[in-house]
Amino acid sequence: MGITKENIHQLINLQGHDLVLDKLQSGIDRIPKEIAVLRQGLDGAKAKLAEAKAAVLTWEKKKKAKELEFASKDEAIRKHSMELNQVKTNAAFKALQHEIEQARVAGGAIETEILECMEGIDAGRVEEKTAAAELKDSEADAQVHIGALEKELVELQGKFSEQKAVREAAASQIPAEMLRLYDHARGRGKADVVVPADGGNCSACRINLAPQMIVELAKAKSLVVCESCQRILYKPEPAVKPEPAAKPV
Repeated sequence: MGITKENIHQLINLQGHDLVLDKLQSGIDRIPKEIAVLRQGLDGAKAKLAEAKAAVLTWEKKKKAKELEFASKDEAIRKHSMELNQVKTNAAFKALQHEIEQARVAGGAIETEILECMEGIDAGRVEEKTAAAELKDSEADAQVHIGALEKELVELQGKFSEQKAVREAAASQIPAEMLRLYDHARGRGKADVVVPADGGNCSACRINLAPQMIVELAKAKSLVVCESCQRILYKPEPAVKPEPAAKPV
């Protein structure tokens, strides 16, 4: 494939545009992930508040059930106490007294459980209040950060579109076969597709170049591809040394 030094410069220039696009794309890909993390944090805070509310509701339901159970025992005591005046035998009297005592003991245990429920409700409401405050703070903080990230995303997408247009304009100046090789190499995950030879080595993978390849690089008349890493090689131009300053007369 016949090429000129200008073609190599065009490829290097194209690679510069692509590296800029890579960086912009990296930012575009990063932002949605950061937003997702922030929203996951909010979901966690919401879940914590929901759990606190559910715990309070559970305690309240248990308290109501225990209050109904206590009322049932209290009713049994009242009923059996009235029946004491109606029994005819001592055995029946003692049996009713036993029932009353059992109901009182059970009622006392239920009262203890009701107190535990009330303590659970109080503690749960404190936790619910704390969780609600934390969620409010998290929502305010997330709103600020998400807003900033969304703004940054729009800006990056705009810059990407502009840079993409510049890149395509640069690519249109490159011979089709050279561009095909370049795009193929980048498609394999290489960011630095066009690299300088470092003496007799590929500067990327450090493999020794065959003598004929070194000759071809010096001629700069055909495209030279590293046999190991498939990168496009070029011979860097020697740095121009500045002229020594003239000595004052």
